Amino acid sequence: MKRLSVGFFGAVAILMNGCVFAPQMRMDISDDQDSFEYNGLTVRVHSIEKGDFAGGTVASAESSEQTDFGDLKDLMVDSLPNLEYRIGPLDMVQVVVWEHPELTSPMGQYQPAGQKVTTDGTLFYPYAGEIKVAGLTAQELRAEITQRLSNKILNDPQVDVRVTGYNSLRATVTGAVNKPGFVSFSETPLTIPLAVAAAGGFGAEADPSGMQLRRGDKVYNINFMDAFKANLPLDKIILKPDDQLFIPAMSETQKENKVYVLGEVGRVGVVNLNHGSLSLVEALATAGGLNALNASSKSIYVLRNSGANQVDVYHLNAKNAMALAMADRFDLNPHDIVYVDASGIATWNRLLTLIMPNAGLLNTTSSFVENVNSINYRGW
Repeated sequence: MKRLSVGFFGAVAILMNGCVFAPQMRMDISDDQDSFEYNGLTVRVHSIEKGDFAGGTVASAESSEQTDFGDLKDLMVDSLPNLEYRIGPLDMVQVVVWEHPELTSPMGQYQPAGQKVTTDGTLFYPYAGEIKVAGLTAQELRAEITQRLSNKILNDPQVDVRVTGYNSLRATVTGAVNKPGFVSFSETPLTIPLAVAAAGGFGAEADPSGMQLRRGDKVYNINFMDAFKANLPLDKIILKPDDQLFIPAMSETQKENKVYVLGEVGRVGVVNLNHGSLSLVEALATAGGLNALNASSKSIYVLRNSGANQVDVYHLNAKNAMALAMADRFDLNPHDIVYVDASGIATWNRLLTLIMPNAGLLNTTSSFVENVNSINYRGW
């Protein structure tokens, strides 16, 4: 009989030992930890309600003048330059000699509006001969033709020169725009808004937040939507010849622009960034908000893989609902993980859920043991 009792209580001990762990994930971070090591990674802990967004300040439109533009600073100019366009190969140039239509349009009505500069940068003009025009401004070419005509057939000729076709210097605008292709340079500085307008504007499926500019072997990421809303000076980014501007479609960026919302929320799952922008409050609201019965409002976390060897954990204690104002200023990055921990009472309830189905078994077993002892006592 002693063997039966020992075996029974041993089974109970094993069962109870297995129930001390609640069936859920837990965030194991103490309140006083600023950093620690996890599987060879450095984990840094930040407080969202205290405005610790890893940069130390809260981003807002009001502070746009102090915003760090990152790599975009390399593209910006202090003021738009006064450009003098220099003629190049394949440009169209029109020369007008006043009161001399035979020189202005030697081919009559069959002559197009201007002459095309050859691929080697030269232009032939009657009585002036072949002129090396590549690299000259319209005013410099005017002076050259005036001098040549004065030396040969005319006294004090009145000459006007203008560029009617800009073909030598071009940038490309591709992707989700209405008229993708080449955009030509002229006397007007070509800014990003002007380049997009020249390409017919954004298409219906465009995601301007994922805009990219390739210059040489470097690619710059430009969130056009955020910059526009924050009044950042995109009109001070001047394109250069051979630049490539790409605007992706929403279907392409949504494959990467997503965050994961897990834990005690209404709907666990994936939330897409809206044109590259999504605040922590928006992500929680899209996921159905906090689970009223199980969520710990003081234990909301954002986990971010910040580098090969670093993870940043951003903690929000929303026990005071005012902390949500800070959460609305916290912008999520693609592939962030939003995790809402369970409350202590929820953990205890789940523990009871595991224990209670076994209570009946324990009671039945206990009754069985008592009956056996009673029979044994009676001498059976």
